[in-house]
Parts: sequence; structure tokens; C-alpha cells
Amino acid sequence: MKKILLIEDEALMRRMFQRILTKKDGFQLTTATSGEEGLKMIKKEKPDLVLLDLILPKMPGEQVLKTMNDNGLIKKIPVIVLSCKGDEVTIQHCLNVLGACDYLHKGGFQPKIIVRRVRKVLKKFKKDGTSINY
Repeated sequence: MKKILLIEDEALMRRMFQRILTKKDGFQLTTATSGEEGLKMIKKEKPDLVLLDLILPKMPGEQVLKTMNDNGLIKKIPVIVLSCKGDEVTIQHCLNVLGACDYLHKGGFQPKIIVRRVRKVLKKFKKDGTSINY
């Protein structure tokens, strides 16, 4: 069973992802509600994938990505950004500069799309934890 860490401060979003990813598709989901807590959980839990909101208390998602990148974690743990920010500059910065694997806009996405994108990213990572060309 693949372990996913969701770093999301909104309770409704956490419940939605819990329902989508655990009950329907059998992923093991843990959650963090701030960027700082998320980084601690990454080190402790060593998830197979991180779902990361950008707008977080204490430390924004961009800083979480930068810290993961600086520490080499981004090469070991894939990150899918989840955000209500949908502008091209933010998306490209997260993907091309900070190393996220994928970007999902929170507005209007469907559960099947979420699961499909999670599975796609997980498949692109080798068993030894290094990423394959994105």
C-alpha cells in the first residue's frame, strides 16, 4: 500500500482526499495542516508521494518545495501541488524551478482525475526512489 502525505490546512479538503484516496483506492493517507508540520512528517513518515497545498500557515507550500529541493528530498519523494492559484507563472515555477511533478488546480477537479494523476506520478518513480524524466 502506497503512503501519501497530504499537506492541507482546510479540513473539508482533507476529508475529501481521505474519502477519495483511502476508501475508494486503498492508499494510506496521513495529513499535516501546515508547511512546518508537513516537513516534519516527510522526514518521519517517508511517504511515497506528497500532495501539497501552496497556501499554508507557518510556511507556504513554495517554501516546503524549496526546502525539499535543497535537501535532495524532491528527487526521492514526488510532489503534486494542489492549489487554488492557477496562474501560469505559479504553475511553471512549481514545476520547472521547485521540482513538483504535477500541479492540480483545486477548483473543479474530479476524484477520478485526482486518483489517475496520483497513480501516474507514482508509476513514474522507480522503486529505488529516483525520478524518471518528467
